[in-house]
Amino acid sequence: MYHIPKDKRSEQSVRLIYNGLISCLKKKGFDQITVSDLQKESGVARTTIYRSFDNISDILYWKCDTCFHDSLFSSMPSLRSSEMELAKHYFKYWMEHSDILELLMKINRFDIIYACHMKNADALAAQYGRLPNFPAEHGNYFIAIRTGFTVSILTAWLRGGRRETPEEITAIIQEQLVLLQHGSKCDKKAA
Repeated sequence: MYHIPKDKRSEQSVRLIYNGLISCLKKKGFDQITVSDLQKESGVARTTIYRSFDNISDILYWKCDTCFHDSLFSSMPSLRSSEMELAKHYFKYWMEHSDILELLMKINRFDIIYACHMKNADALAAQYGRLPNFPAEHGNYFIAIRTGFTVSILTAWLRGGRRETPEEITAIIQEQLVLLQHGSKCDKKAA
């Protein structure tokens, strides 16, 4: 868990710690990085590191949460936007801020971004509303499905060389949704 007070000095220290982690990763593997390494690279006191983060992974959780909140609350399309417009904005944000995604892929820790998405699903629902006409008990499944496919799409985009635009990604999603819908109808006819 991370514990970051809402003041400029703490926020500056946390950014220095994150940048220190990035520097450390250029020299050694994630699992070999110590708090002493972070302290040396960031110039931030050990006590500040321990006060802010319970462990080194929490630095990455903080960065993902920060990005998630930025993508959610910075120039997001209006509430009247379609699901695909919201998805396009979401992918555009992460494509422009792909450094954390690349880092998580490099150290094989996409579980961090998945956990961040799951944790922040309530903030997303508060901002854009819950899905109508579905039983409330299905909500966790919808969140898990949407989180899983968004993380998987971003992973495929990174591994594929980062070629597609947000518009192309949302078109691919729409194609897949149509295929799933029509595929299930074709399967029923064949049976």
